[in-house]
Amino acid sequence: MKFQSWSALFILCGFLSLVRAGEPLRRSGTRESSDQAEFSRIRLHQWPHWRGPLAAGAAPHAEPPLRWDEKTNVKWKAPLSGRGSATPIVWGDSVFVAAAVNTGIAARPEDLPKVEDKLERKTTAPATYHQFLLLSFDRTTGKLRWQKTCAERVPHEGIQPTHSYAAGSPTTDGKHVWVSFGSHGVYCYDFAGELIWKRVLPRMHTRLGWGEASTPVLHEDALVLNWDQEIDSKLIVLDAKTGQTRWQIERDEPTTWHTPLVVKHNGVTQVILNGTNKMRGYDFKTQKLLWEHGGGTVNAIPSPVAADGLAIVMSGYRGSIAVAVPLDARG
Repeated sequence: MKFQSWSALFILCGFLSLVRAGEPLRRSGTRESSDQAEFSRIRLHQWPHWRGPLAAGAAPHAEPPLRWDEKTNVKWKAPLSGRGSATPIVWGDSVFVAAAVNTGIAARPEDLPKVEDKLERKTTAPATYHQFLLLSFDRTTGKLRWQKTCAERVPHEGIQPTHSYAAGSPTTDGKHVWVSFGSHGVYCYDFAGELIWKRVLPRMHTRLGWGEASTPVLHEDALVLNWDQEIDSKLIVLDAKTGQTRWQIERDEPTTWHTPLVVKHNGVTQVILNGTNKMRGYDFKTQKLLWEHGGGTVNAIPSPVAADGLAIVMSGYRGSIAVAVPLDARG
């Protein structure tokens, strides 16, 4: 069954030059230091994650065009089914995109999810089946290599008008690609489109029913997920190879929607999260709270960044705040 295409995927000529295809990736299952260094070097030539290889919106080896429109400096474009507000990612000659399609097919009564009636909502949950898709395109030609339906479900919440049910960007290590559709599952595929594992985590209940956005962050062989919501917020870390839970931390935060930042400083790897109540840095190895700072505004959506030994965290809905916290800070 085919559904209407709502958008298109554009590839810029200049962007193609930033991602070097075909470089071999030599690393063992134990990820020895030399292999990890090689992986880190090659990763800088890709766009493997939300906001790029440095999680800061920067591409160190980019050669982007200074001007482009629908006819200028565009090598190809391809139609996309459904809607998506996630960022495409690129590794070598592969482009991965997440999308959600409203099939328009009315759900059977037994498939309609129970709506949490204790929370205020400003959206209406649909009563039709939605397909949650991961697509792989050839970066050179724009040809669709494969399209996988990760799940077909009826969402339990609506979405904000500019939002979508595919808001979390995929992430990759050059061999596997992970994508999270929040309440509708986290999925791992290889580059040939074979499903490696899937995991359905506890349902999320977002502020006013505006919808979910959970971009996974890959750190070595772990997958880090922000599960902030109106009920039972958590920071969840999964085993990237199996999908099993490594550890999780309870959080006293409402919905935030941001992507966590994982950064190593002076030998300590931190997971940094924005927050309405508090901005926090956690020790990845011990799960201990390293530091915290008075919170931001409601809807703490911006993802943290790090530069020059500082974590920079901000938010700006119904107020504004920006703070720079030394990565050596404790307490």
